[in-house]
Amino acid sequence: MSDIKLSICIPTFERARYLATLLQALEQNVAEFPFACEIIVSDNASSDETQSVVTEAESRLPLRYIRQSENVGALRNIQAVMRAAKGTYAVYLADDDRLHSAGVISAIALLDANPKASALYAPWKVHDLVLDVENAPLYTQPKNVVIPRGNYAKLLTHVLDHKVFSEISIVRSEVVKRLNPQANDLAFWAFTVPCEYLGAGDLIYASDPFYVSVSRHFEGDNRAQLGHLEVQSAWDKYRGGLEYMFGLAREHGGLKDIVATEKGILRIVMERMLVALRLRVKRGGDPVETYALAARLRGLGLVKALPIPMEQIRLAAAIKYICVTLPTMLDAQGVAIIGDCPEATFEALGSIAGVPVRRVSCLEDIAHTDVVFNLGSSDDPLHTAAESQALATLSEAELMQKFS
Repeated sequence: MSDIKLSICIPTFERARYLATLLQALEQNVAEFPFACEIIVSDNASSDETQSVVTEAESRLPLRYIRQSENVGALRNIQAVMRAAKGTYAVYLADDDRLHSAGVISAIALLDANPKASALYAPWKVHDLVLDVENAPLYTQPKNVVIPRGNYAKLLTHVLDHKVFSEISIVRSEVVKRLNPQANDLAFWAFTVPCEYLGAGDLIYASDPFYVSVSRHFEGDNRAQLGHLEVQSAWDKYRGGLEYMFGLAREHGGLKDIVATEKGILRIVMERMLVALRLRVKRGGDPVETYALAARLRGLGLVKALPIPMEQIRLAAAIKYICVTLPTMLDAQGVAIIGDCPEATFEALGSIAGVPVRRVSCLEDIAHTDVVFNLGSSDDPLHTAAESQALATLSEAELMQKFS
């Protein structure tokens, strides 16, 4: 039997610069741990300096290196590195994140004290290394909680009460290898995988973080965080994961209030939709998609909670549609503007259009490859004539009705 207590499992691909800083940081972690550990790097056939970075660190760390012969995809690479673990416990560590030594030591002690536990979950810290600023974790809980094996009702209640996303964990290695948990596109894995682990043993939800998600490593490091990208579109997958857990809880019993539980699920989903909308507005997401999300939130009664007025969202979507979406759909060569178009409006349309935008005042100026946008009256004879000559003709009222 291996005397290794913890396997630190790092999947990587084309991130040598980040991996080098992580391995350097792990030197301090390893020195502080009061137990034996190993570090496993699974390289998904990188073409950069990943292999040399690992080789350079081998003399300083208890390091094992796995190299895939070809890119097998992120999920299979994660599964490979977790299955390679020889330690009693295994922790997934992204190649650009960090471990908090005291938190790991505390987590391992909790697992050792609860031999029936299959996994331990905890909130995580978010750290900007450039500014040396630490943000609040996504969720918090006041004390450690143990969910007994098979008690899906208690798990769901805990998740809803504390708005827990079970993404960060230390797992018992033999459980991972036996279950081989999977992800799917219909139900978020951070809700479904804990259910798998709960079928195999108790779950510990610790209050103290052991994981540090690094938001920025270097000056000019503006990589999009996967979590930030995912949250902009994953709310229905979150709902699917919570409903998956809800289904298990109903099947196995123990829920005290079905209606309140359903409302709790909806509340979390709506909150994540609002987060998605804020990120899309802040980061310049597709205005047409942003409108669709805002319209859903309006239907849920949250119009007053929108980060910007609905009218502003409607206008941005309409402009994107007439200048980019519709011309692209119809393979148009230009957008022809008829009616009174103020200079500021004309410049705004031109600044985002994917094709040339121009004013026209007679039918001869309208090409059969144009999309015509009428900012004047729909009774304008030019508008009527353009309908039979251009690819498409829309009045301002018709356009805004589309995004009503």
